[in-house]
Amino acid sequence: MKLAEAAEIVLGLIWAGQPEAARSLVDPRSPDGDPAKFLIDRRPARVIQPYDGWPVPINLGWFSGSYDPPAISGGTFHWYAFAIPKRRRYAADHYLICDYLQMREWVRSFAAPRGDTHRDHYRWRADLLLYPGEQEGYLRWGDEPPGVTDLPGRVFQADNLATIITPAPAGQHVGGYGPGGESAAHKLLKLYVASHPADFGLSPAAVAHVEYSFATGDRVDVMFTNHLPDRTVIEVEVEGEHEICVGIHQAIKYRSLAAADAGYPLLTSRVRSLVAAYATDYARARELADRYDIPLISVDRSKVLTGPR
Repeated sequence: MKLAEAAEIVLGLIWAGQPEAARSLVDPRSPDGDPAKFLIDRRPARVIQPYDGWPVPINLGWFSGSYDPPAISGGTFHWYAFAIPKRRRYAADHYLICDYLQMREWVRSFAAPRGDTHRDHYRWRADLLLYPGEQEGYLRWGDEPPGVTDLPGRVFQADNLATIITPAPAGQHVGGYGPGGESAAHKLLKLYVASHPADFGLSPAAVAHVEYSFATGDRVDVMFTNHLPDRTVIEVEVEGEHEICVGIHQAIKYRSLAAADAGYPLLTSRVRSLVAAYATDYARARELADRYDIPLISVDRSKVLTGPR
């Protein structure tokens, strides 16, 4: 695919498929004469086109602690703008916007499964694999075995310019996060929980309510009704001891809100609360969960983060 064609895909989809608030952030003019560059929120973006994968320009200084942006064609850029053409694999064209700080994390977390760290290479080969439905995908480095999609932090949301309107949570970067700051990995797990009640001790007749809203404005990830106990609220986290502990506190709150919402006593067996995550085996989280009777359920990430069929 030629660079001009890739740029046309990215800019065309941005202009055609996003709200005015997002489109107004994009200036198609190149800041330095590179025809593959344009501006997003007044910062340079560089189109990356597929060629036997996607050749990703990086900054070698990242490996020694630098936070300097990457450079190409004589100038630096802040955003990677990947063109994902439909060709034979997908039903439609797509793109991924990723800031260079997210790319820095993806590069530095590469585990060199074949021994080569590639830390002397200014370009890395990536594959962007969209899941069925073509709304989310997974970034796989070239040396990683095909079909391996077991790192939640590599899951991204496609066609994601709208993420720039609502900043990602503190410490996170644009690329893995969708509108409102929800990670694609979190979203996929939440939808998996909602569609697999039996995995969480519920009857097949249980009815899932995703992002159920209480009178306080709080929203639980998933609440099941039409089963015994009457209500089960599930807080979804991805992984990490701190995150799971926060999820347990949330689950305690949602258990009380779900009871009050239905008119039940606060301490009732008619409402159950639990936390679901890809990883839950953390000592501090286990102790906290046991203390407040919040079951922790680990979900096999291979069942959720599956690659294209």
